Amino acid sequence: MAKLSGILSTSIVLLLLVGLPAMSYLYLSRGYEYRKDGIMTQGDFGKMPDLKELSPVRGELPEKLRGAMTVVGWLDPTKPATTNTYGHMLDSVYQQFKDSPNLYFTTITKADDPAVTAESFADKYNLEDSDMLSFLSANEASFLQTARDFQLPGTPGESPVVALVDSSLTIVKHYDLGSREETLGLVQLISLIIPLPQRPEIVLEREKEL
Repeated sequence: MAKLSGILSTSIVLLLLVGLPAMSYLYLSRGYEYRKDGIMTQGDFGKMPDLKELSPVRGELPEKLRGAMTVVGWLDPTKPATTNTYGHMLDSVYQQFKDSPNLYFTTITKADDPAVTAESFADKYNLEDSDMLSFLSANEASFLQTARDFQLPGTPGESPVVALVDSSLTIVKHYDLGSREETLGLVQLISLIIPLPQRPEIVLEREKEL
């Protein structure tokens, strides 16, 4: 019995000294590889253009975005299906990171009255007043020009595509929020750099209220 007890004690010590560090190393190595793979999926679509010429109509972008990440979207309320998808997905992605630092969401808005459009859009899709959220006014020409500057695929407002800008102000990726897979990719890539606060699971859509 004493011999068996000694063997068990030795096994436990070996587990603590060898097994757990090995498991920790394996876990950290896999985490590093996952992070590296995620970062390697980024591209380079040039530097983020200066958006200061666009007037803020709800919230404001910080003067300095270097060191932060920025998600830029385009809103054309004359495209209701796209607007609806963009609103739901913007709300869902924002909710994942609403308590995270160094992350901003801005929407370039083309409308006859962009301030009213932004307020109505924010109310409908539960987008609260937050330093993380802003809406910028754009006329037809600047709406199209910003899309070109961000190398947006397709016509802005036709599909709910957003651009992701990294901490060096480089446009690194475009995501179609109409695609669940691409929206998950956006959340996962952001979360590699900015931690998800108090959220054990990624949620892409709120439960519909009755």
